[in-house]
Amino acid sequence: MFCTQCGNDVEQHARFCSKCGNEVTEAARASAQAPAQTTVKKAGHDMDMHINILGWLLVGSGILTGIGALLILFAGQVVRHLPIPWPPDVPLGMPHFITWVTTMIGLGTAALAAAVAAAGVGLLQYREWARTFAIIMAVFLLFHFPIGTVIGVYAFWVLFSQEGQEYYKARSASTMTASGT
Repeated sequence: MFCTQCGNDVEQHARFCSKCGNEVTEAARASAQAPAQTTVKKAGHDMDMHINILGWLLVGSGILTGIGALLILFAGQVVRHLPIPWPPDVPLGMPHFITWVTTMIGLGTAALAAAVAAAGVGLLQYREWARTFAIIMAVFLLFHFPIGTVIGVYAFWVLFSQEGQEYYKARSASTMTASGT
């Protein structure tokens, strides 16, 4: 049997949902015996699984992108401090310019990594803003070929599907109500 408010699995003898505190009605108990209703609620649980998978994929992608950002920042510093003589036709400020460019690219990549990870954490917590933010981050991930592209397409499928939109909206509302924010 499932809670009509949040979709949580509720035991047959329970009077209240352990997740949201909603009172389990007789209609919910009667629907537990109907196989059609079980199929609909089971799909909700599948959306829960997809949203959790997407959240963790975004967090993992953010972490890996953050590691890449650190490598870019490190590489810029290494180029600047290389003990090799620069050819005479290289302008005097070029090593400093290369360091500046790699630092800006590294900081931009680090900011993107933090944003992608934040979108994943927000999805895992079913925050209202996280769905929109995850869609925006999925657009950026599309250009992170090939793995980011796959994650971006998966994010679009999960977050733009009718079932995903309805499930996320319901879970987000119940999470906000339960947490009091």
